[in-house]
Amino acid sequence: MDSAQWVQPVMIVCKKSGQLYTITNTREALDMLLRYWPVSDGKAFFDAMEVCIGVAEGRASKEQARQAFIDAAHEALIPVEIPDVIRVRGLISGPFEAAGPKSLLS
Repeated sequence: MDSAQWVQPVMIVCKKSGQLYTITNTREALDMLLRYWPVSDGKAFFDAMEVCIGVAEGRASKEQARQAFIDAAHEALIPVEIPDVIRVRGLISGPFEAAGPKSLLS
């Protein structure tokens, strides 16, 4: 799986807690989709999973995975933030430092 950083992170908001999670690469996006996504159906959801796996297999780019992840979030009615600032390596954390075993987004 490609863990190369996306040019621009995607921030999603947990609907229950209002907590913001920053997704910075395809590996984090796929993990979020598989483990914490509040729905497990929908065209954009399945497309995003397929594109993320496609990155690992060399069939898709990390930019395609990022856009597919954003599309899946919109489909699931998950608020999305796209920061205007340029990411500085190491200054934006992923969702996994505070993540527990429960669904983070529902």
